[in-house]
Amino acid sequence: MSKKLRNNLLKYGITVFIGALMVWLVIRGYGYAEATTAAQRYRILSDAFTIPGVIFMLCALLVLVSNKGAFEGISYIFGYAFQIFVPGAGKKHEKYGDYVERKRQKGGVKGFGFLFFTGLAFLLISIVFIVLFYAQ
Repeated sequence: MSKKLRNNLLKYGITVFIGALMVWLVIRGYGYAEATTAAQRYRILSDAFTIPGVIFMLCALLVLVSNKGAFEGISYIFGYAFQIFVPGAGKKHEKYGDYVERKRQKGGVKGFGFLFFTGLAFLLISIVFIVLFYAQ
């Protein structure tokens, strides 16, 4: 097995495991065992699969926005404040333009698409349960 395939399987596997754990927690929290009708069960299952799906997709979106530089100003301000208020913290003060250029040269997070696709899979399962709920 190639290293790339192994890494992809590991990323997707861990993400699916965390999503399944979220589904299980929601099912337990909503009282699936006490649900008496099929419609109640479909609603609980739909909610249970929607939550990890939305969370994973929004995490992927957050990483994408962060890679585009949406939070560079905030991180610059916090770094500057840290240098001011903590004695001996450090570096010589750099200008904002230099800071942004240094961050862009470093590059962003790569290989986070598995979050989006795993979240999409959970949402598709949720849509199936929504359709079954409304078919009742």
